[in-house]
Amino acid sequence: MPVTVRFLSAFQDLTHGRKIFFVDENRFSKILADLEKEIPGLKAKLLDQEERIHPAYNVMLIRGDVSHLCHGLEFKVENGDELVIVPIISGG
Repeated sequence: MPVTVRFLSAFQDLTHGRKIFFVDENRFSKILADLEKEIPGLKAKLLDQEERIHPAYNVMLIRGDVSHLCHGLEFKVENGDELVIVPIISGG
């Protein structure tokens, strides 16, 4: 069972409206490399200049009923996990 990657509204310009992708990898860095082939420009938008997750986004790992906020690119994922890439919303 592959890892599900779900994008919210901030990435619709790159994904052409597609919200869900499936990837057979076990590390977030490898998932990004695979997705970059299907979604050119993803890494440039999601990562900062130091190749870290840009502060404007959160990556949530959902495993069963538990979710975790992910930091860095080398965290492991397992078959059946879901990653949700969420823009941080702020306002005043």
